[in-house]
Amino acid sequence: MTTPQPPALQYSALQLAWLQELGIEKPWLPSEQPPASKEIAVVIKQVRTPAATDTVPPAAVMQPAARLPSANKNRSPAPAPVSSTSEQTKVDTQPLAAAAMDMHALAETISACQACGLCRERQQAVIGEGVMQPAIMVIGQAPDDLEDRAGKPFVDRSGLMLDNMLMAIKSSRTQNVYVSNIVKCRPPGNRNPKPAELASCKPYLLRQIELVRPFSILAVGRAAQSLLETDQPLDQLRQKTHTFEVAGQKIPLIVTSHPVNLLNHPSEKAAVWQDLQLVKTVSGL
Repeated sequence: MTTPQPPALQYSALQLAWLQELGIEKPWLPSEQPPASKEIAVVIKQVRTPAATDTVPPAAVMQPAARLPSANKNRSPAPAPVSSTSEQTKVDTQPLAAAAMDMHALAETISACQACGLCRERQQAVIGEGVMQPAIMVIGQAPDDLEDRAGKPFVDRSGLMLDNMLMAIKSSRTQNVYVSNIVKCRPPGNRNPKPAELASCKPYLLRQIELVRPFSILAVGRAAQSLLETDQPLDQLRQKTHTFEVAGQKIPLIVTSHPVNLLNHPSEKAAVWQDLQLVKTVSGL
């Protein structure tokens, strides 16, 4: 028995045109299989070359590219580094100090001062404390970290020792003493002030002395060498009446140990007692 042959496929003009567009020159018979490579090539062509009229899915348009979180998102911008040129530029603080007509104005000027780098490290400027026109003005070198936080000179144990020293000559900060430092801002790590820092603050101290108008000065520790502009050891400066001139006024200056040094070396109490007796005499107490 003869198997009947299927009728030949009939293609419309539209189907033939579509097959030619796919690269097929003539249609195959149903009994034939298209080459596998040809079929794969067609599939790849359809996937890799989408029609120009295809639209991008809205999700692709709306989704932004992933961004890594910034490490400094919640941090304040770092201060601009100070160039070596600006560090070498000297700010003349003498006109600023001279313009202060009273202690309140001088305190505001000092608090706003940026003549040296210490202003970037401090919590607050330490101006001074005591009475005006005192018998004695006690002057130290620079505030430490405790004074920086308190905003007052000579606090904590050193302040208590100083108060005891003053009580020995019947004096106090609330009666006839004014207390201050040469440098008004704490040096980092409680180090000694640099010469440039001392020079920047000295006009403020001179104006402060001029406004306070003390009868005598008690310079403690390294402040004595800075005020007298000498490298002589303290032992050679003690038990002498030096002269410190401010605005034409000559003020007696006495040298003694810093209260911290007295805490660490109690054996110096006898020498400090003699210094206190001398300042008591020259101040008229």
